[in-house]
Amino acid sequence: MKAVQRFPDGDNGWIDSQPYTFPVNLRLPDPTDITYTPVYRPVFSGKGFNGATVMLFNPGGGSKVAPDAGVSSGQWQSMASEVWGPTFKREVHIKQYLNGVPSPTWQEIEVTIPPLAPVMNVPVENGLSPDLNGTCWPGAVLTLTFSDSTTEHPVENNNGTWSFRRTEPFAPEVTHTATLIQTAAQQTSPEASRTFTVALPVHKPLITDPSPGAEVGRVLTVRGRDGMAEASMQVRDAQFQTELGDPKVLTADGEWSVELPVLEFRPYTIDAQQTLRGEPSERSETLRFEVVVLPPEFDVPQPGGNLPRSMTLSGRGMQGGRVDIWLQGASEPLIEDVFVGADGWSADVTLPVGETTIVARQRFEGRPSRDTAPLTFNVVPAAPFIETPATDEPIGRRVVVSGFGVPGDTVTVKLGDATHAVLGSSPVLEDRTWSVTVEFDQPGGLYGLMAVASSEGFDSADSPARSVVLGTYQPSIDVPVVGGWVDNPVRFEGEGRPGVGRVVSWFNPDQVWAAGLPVASSGWQGGASQSLAAGGNWCRFRQTITDTADGATASDWVESGRFEVRPH
Repeated sequence: MKAVQRFPDGDNGWIDSQPYTFPVNLRLPDPTDITYTPVYRPVFSGKGFNGATVMLFNPGGGSKVAPDAGVSSGQWQSMASEVWGPTFKREVHIKQYLNGVPSPTWQEIEVTIPPLAPVMNVPVENGLSPDLNGTCWPGAVLTLTFSDSTTEHPVENNNGTWSFRRTEPFAPEVTHTATLIQTAAQQTSPEASRTFTVALPVHKPLITDPSPGAEVGRVLTVRGRDGMAEASMQVRDAQFQTELGDPKVLTADGEWSVELPVLEFRPYTIDAQQTLRGEPSERSETLRFEVVVLPPEFDVPQPGGNLPRSMTLSGRGMQGGRVDIWLQGASEPLIEDVFVGADGWSADVTLPVGETTIVARQRFEGRPSRDTAPLTFNVVPAAPFIETPATDEPIGRRVVVSGFGVPGDTVTVKLGDATHAVLGSSPVLEDRTWSVTVEFDQPGGLYGLMAVASSEGFDSADSPARSVVLGTYQPSIDVPVVGGWVDNPVRFEGEGRPGVGRVVSWFNPDQVWAAGLPVASSGWQGGASQSLAAGGNWCRFRQTITDTADGATASDWVESGRFEVRPH
């Protein structure tokens, strides 16, 4: 370039100096204030020389990372040619060019872009563990945690999508949180999270009763399994798609039952469905059965049981029905038209002793039931009645047991203990009485006596045990002596064990001659409380025993010899 300076010449002109020639070196400046946006497809910007073109290169300048950007008003901007995604310290080299001349120095920047939070979609219900899924950066490492555990679950990255379902079930009716992070380009993303709750899956119920194809009565309880506490169970007529009665709220898991309203006489096909918190289950498999008049049931007798000749047969049936009973093989009913009430049915009948088989049938509104299965039982004699000895009566080694029974039966008396030792037998007379003289060889004490009637090889039930007090100890009567003469008031003496005794008339034991006589180890004595008749007399003596030496509480009766009372 040349420079000339001039001065005014005073006459409206100029005087120029000699020109000065000097060189000028014009350089294009480097771009400045370079920045980028830390997004997956970054935008680069900065300041430059107006009219220049800014170029952005990978290191070495072999390829560009973004389109060229012209500088206008001192500013330039260019978006990356492609999505970078998460990036860590990636170098970008930048120059600006004007008329093919570059700026002198490469401007280098490092680009770091953190990973964004992955995407977690709304959890999809799947029993006690929901299905989780979403999107992520391809190649990122995914880590999933849940609020109920510190366990970190690695999640497979399927080229930008992911899915996961935990094998361990979650607690129902509790809010849970799932949290997901992704790690890419040596950086961890923000968290993505979702909250969810799980509900117990509503089980498909199973009907277990009645059994398929069964014949049932009009009043029916349907039973099953796989019920859920607090669910409402509804039984439905699947054939006509109508509900059978009201739903029942279950109180426990597992087995369930629903009572149906009175059903019609016809075939039915039913199913069941339970609903928990508004969520219905799948319907159960259908079940087919038929409502019919059922055979009556026997409560008495039971198979192989025993009943006396005069008996009451009883059982259950359809209220309002009628029951007929036959002896097996008979052409005519043994009992017919027995009404079935709310408490069942009953009928009295008398049968001979022996093995007996009966069948029964029920009728309701003209509809007959099938026959019951044959029921075999034994008709046995009635248990005899023991009249004497009285309850808790003291007895000696020899006693007469008597009572009433059925003429022709044989009565056997036995002990009521574990041995059931037989003490004797006797036929029942035409006047219905019987008596058995029993001699005991057991030690004294409390015993029970029972009686059994037998006929044609069949035995009755045992009579109720009659409690008696057996006294085997025999005290002595020493005074009056045998054959001696005595005066009124007669005096009695003898030997015994500690206790209290009494003297009674031999002819009439209810006539007590001396009562409340103390008995000591030294013996006993006392006078008659009344005058005895003149002439020959005998007396009897019995005492209570209190020494507990052998458990005995009373003695046997002991009899005196004949003694003579002088006349007054």
